[in-house]
Amino acid sequence: MNIWRELLGDLQQHIPNSVECEIKMMHSKNALTRFANSHIHQNVDEESADVFLTIHKGGKTISRSKNITGIKNSKEFVKEALESLEQSPNDTTWAGLTGKTESYEGFQEKHEANPEERANLVRDFVSEGKDMNAAGYCSTYLNNFFIWNTNGLNSSDTSSSAFIDGIFRTDTSAGSSHRGAVNINNLDASETGKEAAKLAVDSQNPIDIDPGKYEVILGHEAVSTILVFLSVYGLNAKSKIDGMSPILLNENQFDEKINLFDTPEDDESIGFKIDASGAKKYNLEIIKNGVPKTYFHTRRTSKELNMENTHHEFFGADDYFGGIGTNLNLNNGETSQNDMISSVKKGIYINEFWYCRVLDPITQVVTGLNRNGSFLIENGKITKPIGRLRFTQSFITSLSQGNVISVGDKSRYADSEFGEGMLKVPKLHLKEFNFTGGVSG
Repeated sequence: MNIWRELLGDLQQHIPNSVECEIKMMHSKNALTRFANSHIHQNVDEESADVFLTIHKGGKTISRSKNITGIKNSKEFVKEALESLEQSPNDTTWAGLTGKTESYEGFQEKHEANPEERANLVRDFVSEGKDMNAAGYCSTYLNNFFIWNTNGLNSSDTSSSAFIDGIFRTDTSAGSSHRGAVNINNLDASETGKEAAKLAVDSQNPIDIDPGKYEVILGHEAVSTILVFLSVYGLNAKSKIDGMSPILLNENQFDEKINLFDTPEDDESIGFKIDASGAKKYNLEIIKNGVPKTYFHTRRTSKELNMENTHHEFFGADDYFGGIGTNLNLNNGETSQNDMISSVKKGIYINEFWYCRVLDPITQVVTGLNRNGSFLIENGKITKPIGRLRFTQSFITSLSQGNVISVGDKSRYADSEFGEGMLKVPKLHLKEFNFTGGVSG
């Protein structure tokens, strides 16, 4: 890409031979179509290129970032970084630059969705709930990542994604649904709208139920919430270094039905095939038959723990933050939703969680609320919609041995509090989940 070649050429001529240096650029084209009151009210798009410069010399490291429009003079940009380097503290965890042999050339031209394509998806969603008020968005992303370093690395990659997310509301209820895909042509907005509309209709006039421990069936978004918290706060090797991770490698910590993989090599994976260090990522077992096999590592954490680097440096985050999985896939089971429900004597169906906060990172106790489609299950049938409940639950315990009754037979990309397109998950049927009160406590 010309903009990258020109930038790299300008910066390279000002990099001293005496330093280790890494130059990155993230070039993004993002577009968003929002709708409310069942009509489109906003259509925007933006293009940006952010530049990241890292220099290491004499045991010290400095990193600087700017939008490409803010770099008026390449020489001054490098000079400012070098001057700041002198004032920086010693970097005892520096793990060096990625080597030349790790280079990966993945840049490619991809289809850019236009406003009409997004509008058509919005129309398909809204049409599934004609008598209800619809709101939501359709978004598309095209990201190009380039990285060069003084070790000879020269890597690039392209990722694309598209999402439809919407909600239908009645006077007493709401129902939401979400879909994601690599390409906008792979989104089924009608199916998404149909699911959201049914949840809204069926959720009208909810009743309150007593808090307590209930058997639960968790929808895709609820499952995604559990796994993204475990990923960011537990499987992140930096959490292990800080003494905050509850994950125990090579122990039977989870139910044997839990199989979590990182799948960057799969064609349907939304994330990049390289990490922020420029190294190619590979499909990886994270949890196999309930046994954690590895943490998400960066150059720094793999060096500190003397473990193999899994190449999970995260784009847009400081490399001190640790590793984050962005192509996670929880394997399907064989149980349909209907079969899950029919086996429950008394329990709850939860479409999604929200407003989740970690209370204790060591045990992964999290509190949050249910929303947009929750139902009481009695004697194998959904009987009544229920209102808001607060849960206080260890996410480790929720997936522990014996607590996972079954795993759903269908997976899809689900939304999470840390971003879209990170997790592809099925529904889960759990033996016990702890609800501690209403919205206020």
